[in-house]
Amino acid sequence: MKNPWSAATAAAIFCACALCFGYEMDPARYIPIDQVKPGMEGWGLTVLDGSGIKKFPLKVLSIVRKAEPGMDFILVVATDEESKYIGSVQGCSGSPVYFDGRLAGALAAAWDQAVDPLYLVRPIQDMLKIEDFIDSPQPAAPLMEARDLMDLPAADQKYLTYLQKTFSFSRSVLPLTASLPDSALVSIEPFAQALGLRIVSGSAAGSSPADSCDSDLMHLVPGGVLGIPLCSGDISMSAVGTVTEVISDRVFGLGHSMLGCGAVQLPMSAGTIHTTIARRSISFKYASTGPILGTLVMDGASGVYGKMGQNPPLLPLHIRVERQDIRSSRDFYCQAAVNPLLTPLLLRSAIQGASRVYGDFPPEHSLEYDLAIRIAGHDPIQFSNVSTDSGAQAPAAEISALTSLLMTNPYQNVEIEGIDVSLRFAPHTRQAQIWSAELSEIKVKPGQWITARVTLQSYRMEKTVLPVQLQIPMTVKPGPCTLQIFSRDEFLGFQQKAAPQRFVDEDMPSMLAVVRRILQTPRNHLTAVLLLGPGGIAIRDKELPNLPPSRAVLLQDTRRFTPAVVMQQWIQTQTETDLVPSGNVTVQLIVEP
Repeated sequence: MKNPWSAATAAAIFCACALCFGYEMDPARYIPIDQVKPGMEGWGLTVLDGSGIKKFPLKVLSIVRKAEPGMDFILVVATDEESKYIGSVQGCSGSPVYFDGRLAGALAAAWDQAVDPLYLVRPIQDMLKIEDFIDSPQPAAPLMEARDLMDLPAADQKYLTYLQKTFSFSRSVLPLTASLPDSALVSIEPFAQALGLRIVSGSAAGSSPADSCDSDLMHLVPGGVLGIPLCSGDISMSAVGTVTEVISDRVFGLGHSMLGCGAVQLPMSAGTIHTTIARRSISFKYASTGPILGTLVMDGASGVYGKMGQNPPLLPLHIRVERQDIRSSRDFYCQAAVNPLLTPLLLRSAIQGASRVYGDFPPEHSLEYDLAIRIAGHDPIQFSNVSTDSGAQAPAAEISALTSLLMTNPYQNVEIEGIDVSLRFAPHTRQAQIWSAELSEIKVKPGQWITARVTLQSYRMEKTVLPVQLQIPMTVKPGPCTLQIFSRDEFLGFQQKAAPQRFVDEDMPSMLAVVRRILQTPRNHLTAVLLLGPGGIAIRDKELPNLPPSRAVLLQDTRRFTPAVVMQQWIQTQTETDLVPSGNVTVQLIVEP
């Protein structure tokens, strides 16, 4: 249920537009709000335990005009003893309400801390107008750029901050049952709350069509459970409300928006209520959902609307977890709902949850991981990397940020065909700091190989000395030169300043190239860079390092539509380590004639 006095601006506009459409209501089946009067008695339908629908008495207290912009509500109170005991219940959103034997609307809002079981009822005429809208999903606004992935924590936070700023205090509240460890739930709870989802720990997955023996899980009926299985399989996350009305293959529910983002394609199912948990603030349903029965196609201010038998798009996710500290491994197979706002958070949560299924990590640990994202019409994005002392935060953030980028990119619609994640944890840290570097020779000649002995300082361990070799180019000019040794993050930062053209995208192929350049740079590599000074030019992402000076001058003319920029030249070599170094070090050398 939601706070009745707060509604998203977008949802209000959406609802106001809905009033422009006419809808003929059957007067024998529906009672309009104008015929509902204070003092009238009726009943509601909902499920409080199991799958059996309970009928409970209601009384009209008042008609609340303009409770939301352009929208009237019916204020009711439940009068039976059970309702007085449990109070208002989250998960009753959409419970149909009847007066004079006709459907008047759905429970849509309640109050925290209310002593009496009070509800606002959304009029049925407003809910039925939802299907008048076009059910074609619209592209989401881009949330990030490919180069944002260079600073992974910032990229991840950019997406999460967007959720909080866009949806906080303006969402309807639905129970979200999730089969994730508590430590994983804590990390996503603030963002789930921003989306109007109250996390309930426990299994959210019902049975599949093949093994279902409960016929109630195969039907959606007024007053029955309306499940929205956002993630199903070995890891499950499902939001739960109530069905308001079913007309042929059309299903109406909730009585308020879920995200308020218009056209959607989210899974729809029936479900079972294990119990209704009574609380002093506001009670909620603890539920599991059944097999997918259809697709929610519209998410408007006055409710959600779905179609039975229509298959929603789902994103297959495979996570393999190996932990040396407990000598165990496990594979998780899931399917996540496809939605640019929800999918990145669902994937992030699933990876974090799977990594902690055997408990928290020891204080010192490391992670080797492989990620693969299969994209229709493009080569897959595949990379391997290492992190240390941060659980599965790195791969979870990379998948979340990358999925958000792909699903909201400005170039073309992207179909993600599947994601594979392999996590291998070891009970020892690999953290290290670049401490110093010493050259085998300070004075060198063109063509000569030099060795830099790089010292890495690890926490409570002996210093590690690593040889890094590099050949001086034959074309280098005599004089002083600078050699820099970079960790992965420092090297990406160096490239961004010295060669910004490498991180500019202008179409889908160039965007994917930037993504690969960033994500395929391992954290356990040292990169030695010998600066050679300016030379050649770059036009957008095209580099021309050996261009004759006369042509370079012509191409740098500022009157050109796309001016060229002078390139910084360098040579580099990478050296793999067993550690995850951070920092950088600089040494000077002299090239003799």
